[in-house]
Amino acid sequence: RSSFGILEERLPPAALEHRITQLLPVGAATVNPRLNRLNVSTLVIAGSDDSMLPSQTEAKRLVKILPNADKIDIKGSGHFVLDDRVNLTSLLINSARLDPLQIIDPKYDPITDWTAPTPEEIQNAIEKQVQNFRDLTSPIFFSTDEDGKRHKGLHFLPKQDEGPLLFVANHQFGGLDLGMVISQLLEECNLPVRGMAHPVVFQAGNQTGQGGIGDVGGASYDTPLTPSGPISTFQRFGAVMVTPRNYYRLMQTKQAALLFPGGVREVFHGKDEAYQLFWPNSTDFVRTAARFNATIVPLSALGAADSVNIYVDAPDVLKLPFIGERVKEQSRNVVSARFNRENEDELFTPPVAIPTIPARNYFVFGKSMSTVGVDHKDLEACATLYREVKVEVERGFEDVLRVRDNDPFKDTIKRIAYEKATQKKAPTFSMQELNENL
Repeated sequence: RSSFGILEERLPPAALEHRITQLLPVGAATVNPRLNRLNVSTLVIAGSDDSMLPSQTEAKRLVKILPNADKIDIKGSGHFVLDDRVNLTSLLINSARLDPLQIIDPKYDPITDWTAPTPEEIQNAIEKQVQNFRDLTSPIFFSTDEDGKRHKGLHFLPKQDEGPLLFVANHQFGGLDLGMVISQLLEECNLPVRGMAHPVVFQAGNQTGQGGIGDVGGASYDTPLTPSGPISTFQRFGAVMVTPRNYYRLMQTKQAALLFPGGVREVFHGKDEAYQLFWPNSTDFVRTAARFNATIVPLSALGAADSVNIYVDAPDVLKLPFIGERVKEQSRNVVSARFNRENEDELFTPPVAIPTIPARNYFVFGKSMSTVGVDHKDLEACATLYREVKVEVERGFEDVLRVRDNDPFKDTIKRIAYEKATQKKAPTFSMQELNENL
């Protein structure tokens, strides 16, 4: 049978017109700018006699754009090229670009194959990578009971007994908060939480300072977890790339995840934007949480913004002579964490900032919010819960900012000297002060 006959049977004219006029332009505009950054080995297969679409022309175009691609022409084949005559496995194995072991070896699934680090691994990572951050910032952690009252420590966090947990936090300046949060949850609560990280962390070989974990020389090769070899310390402690699919699967498999809706915008905030939320209008993370009856825990993090002086905001860096255009081009080449946006919509450019004496950090885990009974298809109900999560994060800001001047060890030098002399955590303001607005 001809390709046109099969097409007419399986794809009605109205559906074909919709795909060509509505879906194709959007898809092409999203995919084409990113093709030259796909460094994976690629095999482009096209039929030599395709009379339906210009497959030969498109195959040549893709091979020119993709950095690591080969092309195979299937002689005598039309648009439906993968028929009984074609052994796709043999083509892949015999391709000069592809390593046969990558095809034969089972794939490591970072969602379902991951196992929590052992107590020895946790202690080793804390001693070698997290402790320096703790010494400088002396972080204080609070949790909140069902009445909204704050308590020192994490005793009032929900247990991961039945459904998934979703921690939703602001991202502190510089993005150095993930490691401290993850390590504290592991050490104090024995709670493994999957931190959702920007794609650039994985593209750069994990050479990032995420609050300690995973930042020493990039990857650590002590624990070979995958068939393809070892993974970084950052991934060993649960980090996964923030994608809609990864987030969906974490909730689906009843795991605990840490999400930063503000992303890069909060990490590189401006001079007068400390402790403001820059979350997207989309309520998708609430809808997915509700779909799987997750418990949402808002998290307010403070301190990093008070540890730097910002002199030039990120958008103004792009206007600087000589370097502005180069910085803008570098930002465009960073894959966006938001898959419904172009790269240039997410400005991956830090402001001009100089570190100061590190301020004390405070982490307030807010009142838990159950999504049981929230219909994920009810857009209004999900929007209401989304607003409640934001309000609870902002309440954490307000509570700490109101009383932190009463912290007897707000001064960094005094605090470090006290902790070195006593080998104890320096005390902070009282819980009565923190809860005085209740």
